[in-house]
Amino acid sequence: MCPYRRIVSAMDPCMFFGQLELMELAWGAGQCRARLGGKGPLLVFLHGQVQSHVAWHAVAPAFSRTHTVLCPDLPHHFDFSQQARDLLRAAHALGHDRLAIVGHGTGGHVAAHAAAQAPHRVTHVAEIECIPSPSHHGRTDLAFELSQYQACWFAQLHPKPESATVTIPEAWTRPEPDSAGPFNRSAVADYLDKVPPGQSPGATGHFRIPPYPADLRIGCPVLVAWSRDGRLGGWYDPTDLWRPYATGPVTGVELACGYYIPEEAPQALADTLTSFLAPKA
Repeated sequence: MCPYRRIVSAMDPCMFFGQLELMELAWGAGQCRARLGGKGPLLVFLHGQVQSHVAWHAVAPAFSRTHTVLCPDLPHHFDFSQQARDLLRAAHALGHDRLAIVGHGTGGHVAAHAAAQAPHRVTHVAEIECIPSPSHHGRTDLAFELSQYQACWFAQLHPKPESATVTIPEAWTRPEPDSAGPFNRSAVADYLDKVPPGQSPGATGHFRIPPYPADLRIGCPVLVAWSRDGRLGGWYDPTDLWRPYATGPVTGVELACGYYIPEEAPQALADTLTSFLAPKA
């Protein structure tokens, strides 16, 4: 039985994926949208929260020349262990026992769990703007709290609390036609279309990323990439935070952009991934 079905639609808003075709992929007990194409070893790109697989439109297509590329839509929940199992089953159904995984934000947590569950199958893991949970806990100070989390948003100056808790800023969701911002308008439309029922666009809600099991270990090479203009590199050395969970080599790189690396610095990220995935002599 074929694990996927091609979606043929003239209404596909994201026609910028090159040879990667839009699919309906068997995922867990249901299906998910995905982009699939190319030939070679399997390379999976996992998006972060508030986005969809479309986040990889400027990075993933180039790898279809050397890899079978899969970009799935991840479900909107934080059971990363279950998502990892679903990913591994989907890869096997596609005929790939071995795979490399690139994860941005929460997609990076799924990648880590998959590598720990199947060390004989996952060959590489790239963690993009992601640190292992619960690395924040026990490290917080006033600067940390005031910079990001909802519990302290209302200690910030107007209009940050209102804009952060109600919706994504207008400039993000409805950029001007001549905007120099990094977000493709069709991509943003896709993100908004995938907002779960009952949730305002851009609202983070309340969530707590579950801590990693004490025995979680990643045996394959790990790449850690973070943004120069983001928060993680200012708070931590992200590479050091991953080393306790890795038994293989861990390398790190800072990229000159903000948090949304796949869209703000796609070429720099693609070059970094190409070097990381290249066979070592």
